[in-house]
Amino acid sequence: MLLVITGTPGTGKSTLAKVLSEKLSLSILSVSQFVIERKLYTDYDELRKSYVIDEDRLIDALRDELNKGNVIVETIYPSVIENPDLVVLLRKDPRILYKELINRGWSELKSAENAMSEAIGYVASEAWDTFVNVCEIDVTKLNVEETANSIISRKCMDKVDWLSYDGMGEFLSFLDNVISRYSEH
Repeated sequence: MLLVITGTPGTGKSTLAKVLSEKLSLSILSVSQFVIERKLYTDYDELRKSYVIDEDRLIDALRDELNKGNVIVETIYPSVIENPDLVVLLRKDPRILYKELINRGWSELKSAENAMSEAIGYVASEAWDTFVNVCEIDVTKLNVEETANSIISRKCMDKVDWLSYDGMGEFLSFLDNVISRYSEH
């Protein structure tokens, strides 16, 4: 089985992968760690404290690695995975996500960019545009056990549209102001 867990940073991919790994007896491959360990990046973005992946090299390396099978792949880049059995897409209210990322010590810019990405459905769009076997779950009010059980029983939810939520326009304006402050420098 090849199970992909994807979503915006901070939605719970790594934690869920650990729980599902134990429940389903599958190994875990974190694409972010894989990129760093194999030096599959082209640059380091000092402002965002993150690596810029070399997507072509990553896809080739993953193809070789995933031929072993029975693995959970945890990634923010779902389209780099070929032929998964199931793609689990984790979603979280961007307002909650922003606060959680700030509380983790992430920079204001990185937190705002990730909350904006979640609000507009950047990772979700990539997942749905690439695969048909997507199980989307709003994890905002779920704990990891509830989320894992939903996946095991294939209880997926409807697509989330954060932009239709009350107050989201004001929150997006706030995020845009945060991001704009950094782009002016």
